[in-house]
Amino acid sequence: MLKKIIQTIAETYLLAQAKLNKTKRNTTPFDQIKTIGIVYDATLDASTLEVKAITRKLMAMGKVIYTLGFIDKKNLPIDLEPNTKEDYFCRQDLHWHNLPIKERISRFTNEPFDYLLNLSVSHQLPLISVSAQSKAKCRIGAFHKKYTSCYDIMLNEHGQKSAAELLDAYILYLYKLKND
Repeated sequence: MLKKIIQTIAETYLLAQAKLNKTKRNTTPFDQIKTIGIVYDATLDASTLEVKAITRKLMAMGKVIYTLGFIDKKNLPIDLEPNTKEDYFCRQDLHWHNLPIKERISRFTNEPFDYLLNLSVSHQLPLISVSAQSKAKCRIGAFHKKYTSCYDIMLNEHGQKSAAELLDAYILYLYKLKND
């Protein structure tokens, strides 16, 4: 019962954060995209490797990519070396209600990316919170009717998708997107 109360408090706070975010939103054609922010669950090494592989492909296309991975562990692994374009946070960086401490993710959320891509299909509140606070021009995530205010575009991807499959779907959507 306590977990349900904490979840309700977190969701209420999260949706309030999303409403307070008044960043001007717009879409950019794929060939004009300069920066992309990617937020994902980095708990499994396989997800991190998939994201890094696709990140290299996007960088080869001339896009500047920044990633923020959430590791669902108490502390970050000691062998992890965050840098300016690749950062991580863990449960130690969360408030008691499981939303990120604003100062910990603010460098990422304050970046005016052309697109923010949230690769969470399990709707993890720490990752959704990053989307809700992001100053990206357009925020894309998996569909969930409860969190529509946290995204500008939501894709309804059925079934359990890996980070790479979801990222591929987003990139395909962006590639097909035309601005007239």
